[in-house]
Amino acid sequence: MLEPASLVQEHYGSSDLVGRIMGALAAAGYDTSRPSVELFFPVDQLHPGGLNSTKIQAELAGVTKSMRVLDAGCGIGGSARFLAQTFGCQVEAVDLTSEYVETAAHLNALCRLEDKIVVRQGSVTELPYADETFDLVWCQNVTMNVSDKRSMFAEAYRVLIPGGRYTFTHAAQGPAGDPYYPLPWAREASYSFLGAPEDNLAILKNAGFVVPECRIEQSAGGRMPAAAADGLGPSIAMGADMPVRQANMARSLKEGRLVFMLVVAERPA
Repeated sequence: MLEPASLVQEHYGSSDLVGRIMGALAAAGYDTSRPSVELFFPVDQLHPGGLNSTKIQAELAGVTKSMRVLDAGCGIGGSARFLAQTFGCQVEAVDLTSEYVETAAHLNALCRLEDKIVVRQGSVTELPYADETFDLVWCQNVTMNVSDKRSMFAEAYRVLIPGGRYTFTHAAQGPAGDPYYPLPWAREASYSFLGAPEDNLAILKNAGFVVPECRIEQSAGGRMPAAAADGLGPSIAMGADMPVRQANMARSLKEGRLVFMLVVAERPA
């Protein structure tokens, strides 16, 4: 039986992802001859709410040009590119899945952002960075695939400077029972680690963080995007069964089997 980390890598792994992204965009009528950060928005925001939720999270986190940002669990780099271009900040990005790391680096190069974003493979529970390196650790819907949240939160704390911020989104266990699988982050419960909101916050605070901002909602903040009529969306990077997985997430949220968390925490100065 595969270990959870191997199941996660298998879940997200995909071949020729850049080719499929460019082909899907071209087929939908986009001009792919001049790649830009904006060109990839329809396919690189892999989390619930898409680009709008990225903008909301960035505003709550207070991202600025001077920040050194770590995108911990970067996927194919959509949020890292948004942050680097929108705010001009320097971004390090790390992901467990090699295909995502390679795709993120390729798309960064197409957008001429190699000097603003550095991508490498690694685990959020054992970050390959020195102590007190970053002003902000950014994470979107990664925690559900991490069983060892104590190590994940402790690592985020370690690499932050005193006074630095840690922001993450997370689908947590709701009060109405188990969610319906498959879900966007897991096709089965064996590698889905939700936890109740209060349990996740307790682990976060035990790691040393204070939590000035925590939004807990039953509908992903009302930001669940409609299915894309042009065939684009996270299915390109995450699999053709994404509509079913997204429908299960929406149903689970509606029935109270999931709740959506958006957290901004701080390492005390």
